[in-house]
Amino acid sequence: MTESDTTRSENSEFGDQRRRWWFQPELAFIVVLVLGIYACRLTAIPVIGEEGRWARGAVQMIETGDWIVPRQQGQVFPERPPMSSWMMAIVGKVRGSVDAVAVRLPSVLAVLVTSLLIYGYSRCFISRFGALAAAIVFATFGQVLQLGRLGESESLFTLFVSASLIIWHWGYVRSWPSWLVWLLGYVLMVCAALVKGPQAPVYFVAVTSIFLAVKRDWRFLLSWSHATGLAVGLAVIAAWQIPFYLATDVSSSLAVWGGLAGDRFSLNGFFAHLMSYPVETFGCLLPWSPLLMVLVNRRFRESIQDAKPLVTFISIALLVTYPTVWFASGARGRYYMPLYPCVAILLGVIIERCLIVGAKKWERHSWYRFVIGCATVGVIAGISVGTTGSVITIRNNPLNALSPQFAVGYGIIAVALAALLVWSCFKHEVMRAYASLVALSVIFGLSYTGIVVSIEADRLNDLGPVVANIKQQLPNPQKLVSLGPVDFRFCYHFEDQIKELPWPATIEELPADTEYVCFDRHPSDTDSIRITGRGRTWRRSAARFPFEWEEVATVCCERRIRQSPQPVVVIAKIIKPTPTIVSKKIANETSRH
Repeated sequence: MTESDTTRSENSEFGDQRRRWWFQPELAFIVVLVLGIYACRLTAIPVIGEEGRWARGAVQMIETGDWIVPRQQGQVFPERPPMSSWMMAIVGKVRGSVDAVAVRLPSVLAVLVTSLLIYGYSRCFISRFGALAAAIVFATFGQVLQLGRLGESESLFTLFVSASLIIWHWGYVRSWPSWLVWLLGYVLMVCAALVKGPQAPVYFVAVTSIFLAVKRDWRFLLSWSHATGLAVGLAVIAAWQIPFYLATDVSSSLAVWGGLAGDRFSLNGFFAHLMSYPVETFGCLLPWSPLLMVLVNRRFRESIQDAKPLVTFISIALLVTYPTVWFASGARGRYYMPLYPCVAILLGVIIERCLIVGAKKWERHSWYRFVIGCATVGVIAGISVGTTGSVITIRNNPLNALSPQFAVGYGIIAVALAALLVWSCFKHEVMRAYASLVALSVIFGLSYTGIVVSIEADRLNDLGPVVANIKQQLPNPQKLVSLGPVDFRFCYHFEDQIKELPWPATIEELPADTEYVCFDRHPSDTDSIRITGRGRTWRRSAARFPFEWEEVATVCCERRIRQSPQPVVVIAKIIKPTPTIVSKKIANETSRH
């Protein structure tokens, strides 16, 4: 191929903006990649963490028919709006039960839709290759790989927050009707708010307002279309909020929006968080975050000016929103996940800039260094897993969770993909560039789905069989009650409704037919105030019961069972005094008087 032919081929593949994005083959690859990574082995890991909380809320919605008020054990649960439980309940209704698939499928679909949205939006500004790179980067961020296959709220929240910003800007630059731009933005923002509260409205209003202020487009900002979109957004949120308020009270309505957010802002550990959080963010964005270092170079920043409309909006979105987690000492790495799509789009621009026709030698070398680094790690990982996981048996070695066949297969594939990455660096061609993206996405996805998931499945505490065995020991599982709220993970796996009762002062305060009870027991549990996990309320637990009882079983509901004392759920049988004993006690008391 001559240099002119190569240039024409590269320009055709990297720069053609005329073909409709939804008919391009890259879209099919994104679908296959995301479903292959996230839908594969979806139920290998037991239901853990916050999954059981939202899943149990979904179960109660189906059982009671009340889709307005989130509940746990029949009690109002004003910790978050109900969108996550709604999604699980819808899938659960289709499947017949809120099982692990119903709990996690909404997150998988959210990652898929977000990746497709990134590709379509990016195609308005950059090439097919750059848009594909952006979608692949998002789908293979380390934290997205971790949370995108779990029934946590982050994936849904990321979809709606990023969609509200991206689709709003997409419509703005494409000159859609202004009323439609604001309407879509606010409706998607409200959907995000119904997942996780006030973070979404703050992000959307701040980013769009500052962007339009920078553009000096006051007419668009202060238009009647904006007011219309805002009014529709408020109407959508009111459609849930008003019935929720009427069914509960003012304190529950306030707690559902601000109960968790207030805990994130504190002066405790502020300066340590200020120093550590950027490092944590960098780690959450691995393995792609090292590529962001090229932005330090002024010449590189100048070289991406041809994508200025995109880079300007993305930069404003990141700069406006990052302080909300950086200055909140209680914020964790995943709290910034809603803006990961924007980071992925920026990385797509960087990757395209490093490989397009006319890129400087040092720009291409930035990409080549990254690829060779990944290839080196791939070879090391392939050889280590292939030998240690299949041949060498080491005590407490996490790779023991892998089957020998998979370990050998992974080693061969990792080394082969590493060789493909090295080959892609020998010559600047379109097909080699695409090959490097495909190889990177496959090795990242396979490493997590194959190795990390297997190790986690081996180490995590699987409550399902344990709780099922305990349930068989109870003569009437439907009559089990809890004294105070118990761990939501136990409630989810128990399946039957566990009615919550207050701690009794006397045995007469319990229903007459109560035979078995359960309660949370923390290490060194005393009368001291402790948090129960329901909203932000604090309660006092009794140190002693006003009746005799015997322990039937204890269940540790933590992610991992450790040697040190951990909180457990205790299942107890009440030992009620016989009528003869009661009569003697009454007679003795009478004789004393």
